[in-house]
Amino acid sequence: MNNISIKKLQVVNALIENGSATNAAKMLNISPSSISYTLKKLQDQLGVPLFRREKQGLKPNAEAYSLQDQYNEVMGLSTTRKTFIITTYSLVEFLLADYIHDFISEKTLHFVPMDSCENERLRKLKHREVDIDIGGRLPVDVSIISERYLYSDMCILVRENHPSIKNKFTLEDWHQNQHLRWQRDRGSISNMVDGVGASERYFSERDIAWESPNLLTLAYLCSGSDNIMMVPAVFTKPLISMLPLKSFSPPPSFEMKFKCYLHYHRALEKKISSLGLYDIFDTHLDNIIT
Repeated sequence: MNNISIKKLQVVNALIENGSATNAAKMLNISPSSISYTLKKLQDQLGVPLFRREKQGLKPNAEAYSLQDQYNEVMGLSTTRKTFIITTYSLVEFLLADYIHDFISEKTLHFVPMDSCENERLRKLKHREVDIDIGGRLPVDVSIISERYLYSDMCILVRENHPSIKNKFTLEDWHQNQHLRWQRDRGSISNMVDGVGASERYFSERDIAWESPNLLTLAYLCSGSDNIMMVPAVFTKPLISMLPLKSFSPPPSFEMKFKCYLHYHRALEKKISSLGLYDIFDTHLDNIIT
């Protein structure tokens, strides 16, 4: 490690994660001048610059990333790690659980509930309280990698023997039936569904019978009532296979696409890629574009 102290490695990591001495200082609870002094001493020690200054902030070079890798190894993020903490929507967890045994061996996936607050989700990723976040896109952060994971049409789910909805779903059906609402479709919905703004009036006019952040709960309620619900088409195949449901394309005036992102700390890039999470969906599921 070239006799580089943990303190110096910690400063490099904080600068990479935050992009500026001021924000790195806040993260480490020290002064910006201490950050600058430590960085200067380290660069003098190595004989090479570690960052270049750009409009967006400090841009790390390959040597800086190498030092961050050393820091992560010291802090317990070694390649031998076998447990990954994942937070996501209930139906994404359901899909992963259905096929995970065919793809992942000698590794443990530990699922935890997802926070509705984007800033809290981002904080947990940055502080390694969560390894993988699969959900609506988070704000850009230099320490977090964000990749589009799922992209699908939206559809309408109704129970198999619905008394009034038979072969086609109309705008009249939308207005005449009560709705089951995914609780996340207010506020964070814009980060998950393209085109929702153009259809806002239809959402605001709905007669809501039940709302929940759990899509599996809503699908179960839908299968036993005359209520209807909007859901990403990517989830319909497994839901219809286990519940008496049928799906319809929404009326033509609804032009929306569901998008879901995979987020993880840059330090875990190699380990996350080894899980083969994209392979699971590419192999087993329809209606997905990655």
